Amino acid sequence: MALGAVAMAIAGCGGTVNLSANFPAPMTQRLPLTAQVQYAEEFRGFSHVEEALDTTRWTIALGQPSMRMLNSILSSCLTLVPADGAGSNPDLIIEPEILRFEFGVPGRSKVDIPAAWVEFDIRITSADGAPLTRLKIPGYGEGSQRSAGLGRSLSEAAEYALRDAGATLTQELGQDAAILALVESGS
Repeated sequence: MALGAVAMAIAGCGGTVNLSANFPAPMTQRLPLTAQVQYAEEFRGFSHVEEALDTTRWTIALGQPSMRMLNSILSSCLTLVPADGAGSNPDLIIEPEILRFEFGVPGRSKVDIPAAWVEFDIRITSADGAPLTRLKIPGYGEGSQRSAGLGRSLSEAAEYALRDAGATLTQELGQDAAILALVESGS
C-alpha cells in the first residue's frame, strides 16, 4: 500500500481516514540533550471530524500518526528517555499539542486537489518545569489526483502535511535560540 490505508465507512459519502504512513528519520545532527516527550490523552486520540454542507462526514484520525512522526523527528534530533523512566533526569520536557487541522476538497473549497493543513504547538520546558521555548509548527500537504478515491487522496494530503510539519520541526529545533543556549551551557 502506498502512503496510507483508508477505511471507508460509507462509500461515496465520506468515511474514516486512517493514516498508516511511517515517517523516516531526518538526516540531522543530534543535539547533545536528553528529552522526555509527554503526550496528553487528548493528543493520543485526536481525530478531526468534519461534516460538509451536503452531510458528507469525514473523520481523520491524527493522534497516533502524529506521535509516530514526532517520535521519528525527536529521536533523531535529541536523545529520548521514556516518560515513565525511573531515575531519568532529562534536559527537556516536550509537550506537543495539535492546534488545528483543516482539509479542502475540490468542489467544496477553493482547491483543485485535496489538501490538508496542520499546526502543532510544541511546548518545551527544562526538567524543573521552567518554560524554555514554544514552537508553532505548521504543515501542508496535497493528495494525488490519481488516487483511488477521495478518501485515499485525503489520507495522502494529511500524511504529507505531517511530513511537512516534521521537516519544519527538525529545522526549528536546530535553530531555536533557547535550545542552542542550553546546548552551549552544557545543559
